[in-house]
Amino acid sequence: MANIKDLAKNVRDSGKSPSLETLIQTIAKYEYVSFDVFDTLLKRKINNPTDIFKIMELQNGSKYPDFFAKRITAEAKAREHYSPLEVTLTQIYQYYPNISDVDRSSLAHQEIDLERQVLVANPKIVKLFKYCIERKKKVYIISDMYLPINFIESVLKINSIVGYQKLYVSSEYSLTKRSGQLFDLYLKENGINPKTAIHIGDSLKSDYKMPRSKGMSAVHLPTIDIEVDKQSTGSISQQYLERFIKFNSLDLTNEYELFGFQKFGPFLWGYVRWLHKQFVANDIKNVFFLSRDGYIMKKAYDLLYSDDREIKDTYLEVSRRSLRVPVLWMDSSLETVLDTISPSKLVSIRSIFDGVGLDIGQYHNVLAKYGLDESSSFDRSTILSDQNLKGLYNEIEPNLVANSKKEYQLLEQYLQQQQLSGRFAIVDIGWAGSMQRFLEQTLDKMKIAHDIFGYYIGVANYYTRNETVHPLKLKGYLFDFKNDESAIDLRSSFVGLFESLFLEQAGSVKNYRQGNNKIIAQRYEYEYLKDGNPTFELLSVEKIQAGAMEFIAKAKQDSIISEIFDYSAKELFSGIQQTGMQPSATDLELFSNFHFYDEGEDVRLAAPKSILYYTKHPKKFKTDFLSCRWKIGFMKKLLKGRLPYQKMYELMKEISKD
Repeated sequence: MANIKDLAKNVRDSGKSPSLETLIQTIAKYEYVSFDVFDTLLKRKINNPTDIFKIMELQNGSKYPDFFAKRITAEAKAREHYSPLEVTLTQIYQYYPNISDVDRSSLAHQEIDLERQVLVANPKIVKLFKYCIERKKKVYIISDMYLPINFIESVLKINSIVGYQKLYVSSEYSLTKRSGQLFDLYLKENGINPKTAIHIGDSLKSDYKMPRSKGMSAVHLPTIDIEVDKQSTGSISQQYLERFIKFNSLDLTNEYELFGFQKFGPFLWGYVRWLHKQFVANDIKNVFFLSRDGYIMKKAYDLLYSDDREIKDTYLEVSRRSLRVPVLWMDSSLETVLDTISPSKLVSIRSIFDGVGLDIGQYHNVLAKYGLDESSSFDRSTILSDQNLKGLYNEIEPNLVANSKKEYQLLEQYLQQQQLSGRFAIVDIGWAGSMQRFLEQTLDKMKIAHDIFGYYIGVANYYTRNETVHPLKLKGYLFDFKNDESAIDLRSSFVGLFESLFLEQAGSVKNYRQGNNKIIAQRYEYEYLKDGNPTFELLSVEKIQAGAMEFIAKAKQDSIISEIFDYSAKELFSGIQQTGMQPSATDLELFSNFHFYDEGEDVRLAAPKSILYYTKHPKKFKTDFLSCRWKIGFMKKLLKGRLPYQKMYELMKEISKD
């Protein structure tokens, strides 16, 4: 490895890395093949080797002030003292000022441990290495590195890099590649004719020019082009996360699984970690994850915290419909119903029937009586003045009240069975606390004492429509209008896209029934099964969630990402936000045609008709735009060009308020 001062000059060079096929052809005629280690066989999940020192500085806090600068200075002084020989890690720390030998030893061990964690196999070059082993070539490994040889051997073994003849490390022999002396030793000790040997590495000087000066052949691997070596300009924690994601997703080929690992996984991981911190901070011992969005949340939470016996977590089979309908008999006004369904500006008659728990298919005659049908919809701003809707609602109200009372009795038994009482938390996606309100109203009616803490991905500004009816304890991870007046709703322009990521692979809970001496949740038929076969949305979401869970499993094993760094919700949401607000052509291809089912409606996330069509049918544009669940995706798919879609969306929102 080159001197740190010369790193940029000797390593960060330009050029195109040869393909595996080209490398195989290049080494074909050589009997002896030697490989460099760092940035060749192994890569670091950091941008620069010295980032290790930044991580150590964060890890140690104020115990070793200015560690980063002092560690670099210590190495420079050690190299100056021992030049031209290679230095060891122990010798470097001898030049670290004003600490004890015990501290020096501790820091050296800490550095070695961190190096072990950040090092991963470089897939292409490891494949070449294994090809050489299989072809019975004599393979050697040669590295300029101050770390001890036994450490490098162990990391190579961990990454399945085995079967080589011998490992040469500069710190072991006090000789370096960059001086040429380590190559001299390698050739002499093994009786190698230089013309039969080829060396492969990333340093232009040490791994290319120097072996060639010894009569060997050499292949230079430009570091800047090794698979995922794109430089990040963010913080050290952001850089590490980016490279962690890239290195661990190299083998993923399915676009949906890749999205799950790279974008959904980090956010879901951050959310459940935040949840656990909230539970501990508020001394919560009993947690209920609400179906269906809570399914993948609980799965992720259990992966990280299954060994926490202090907190009991349960999956509660409920839905807005199963909690909303049973309490309607307490207040069945049309205003109340409208406040409990989707806040969309366009309210369909289907969503109203779904909201009150009645099957619209049984009311065709009543609909026709008031000049309505199943496709009717209303502008939310004028809906309460629609006389036809008022007449219809007055006629069906006795039926919805009778059904509500019937469902209330079964819900009451289910909640008693699940032991919902006392102090506990509920977890869901968000956004206004409706389910929490319905749940608390039901428990109040049952005279069951309760103190419920609601934790959500976000608490939207329209939470007040529930808060004004029933006081609620709500807290949001990504945004929280209840506790932060300056909050920004980051998902409002792609709600449907975001919610699709959390789909449970089962139908929504309709209501409850008696069965096998217990109350059982009855589910609707699963929307994403057609004739018993999974739709492409279901298959896609399964892949997304599998990728997300794979990220969480790998993050759990990485103490740097899970214990040293701290990531904000906005940082971890940035990948999803980019897809939602600045979708690429690939993003649109992946998600725009997704069916989204909500409040009895089936819409596409972003499937506009042509501009020509909307020119002839302008009212249809308004209907399609308001009903779609990915506004920016809709606009970009329609207009196609690079336009400020988010600003356009915000402007349209403001206009619609007037």
